[in-house]
Amino acid sequence: MKPRNIILTGVPRSGTTLCCSLLGQAPDTVALFEPMPVHELPVQHAAAVSAIRDFFAASRASLLESGTATSQQVDGRVPDNPFGSDVGTDGLRIRTAQLGDIRVEKALSGEFSLVIKHNAAFTALLPALVREFECYAVVRNPLAVLASWNSVDLPVTGGRLPAGERLDPELATRLDAEPDVLERQLHLLDWLFSRFYRHLSAERIVRYEQVVATAGQALASATGVGVPLLALHSRNASRLYDADACRRYAERLHRHEGPWRRFYGSDDVASALDVLQGET
Repeated sequence: MKPRNIILTGVPRSGTTLCCSLLGQAPDTVALFEPMPVHELPVQHAAAVSAIRDFFAASRASLLESGTATSQQVDGRVPDNPFGSDVGTDGLRIRTAQLGDIRVEKALSGEFSLVIKHNAAFTALLPALVREFECYAVVRNPLAVLASWNSVDLPVTGGRLPAGERLDPELATRLDAEPDVLERQLHLLDWLFSRFYRHLSAERIVRYEQVVATAGQALASATGVGVPLLALHSRNASRLYDADACRRYAERLHRHEGPWRRFYGSDDVASALDVLQGET
């Protein structure tokens, strides 16, 4: 059986880290959360894919030889969310994950499956990556995405995506030309959802809501990886989100005809807002 090298990407804050954590709990599978210095990848896409291929090979060798690999981690493990519930003085949630070594204690065969997750860089490189790797993307209700983007301290909070912009200069040009933060965030949603729709089959695009509703079975079915079935709880109605701001985001989304509508409709946005308001 040929070893599987799996690319996992998705909309930032869409549950990709949760899916990475779940995949890493499957037998004979290791999943690494943003282990690469993607800001150092060559801007030429073929060369970038070659560097990713080499990183897969080096990570495989390290795991088989020493049982260790580099990953974003919390206490030596891949978390299901890189941000905790605590907030800083700026009102934004504090990141708890840091780059370090993880140790994999379970037995691995020579043909184990290796998953590497990066959102912005892998989305930018998706047209080239799909020619060599198994690629999957995770998406989420756009209202929940905007709410999450504005609750954490990340570039997307300001409507920027540096790793994606570096590898797709046209994206950077469009964002540079837009002074409004929310409009830049909508541009980013358009860019992300458009690339997934154009370069991946429907079977390889996983909805966060379905992963949660099926206790992980939707992820297992899409990838063919034996993900453990665990009770999961949706964060689409988190109390950490600003309800008044979410109403503004919903109003703007209702007027926006972006590529996200191939996956979610206005009714989905309205339902997400109803759930959020019911919790506040």
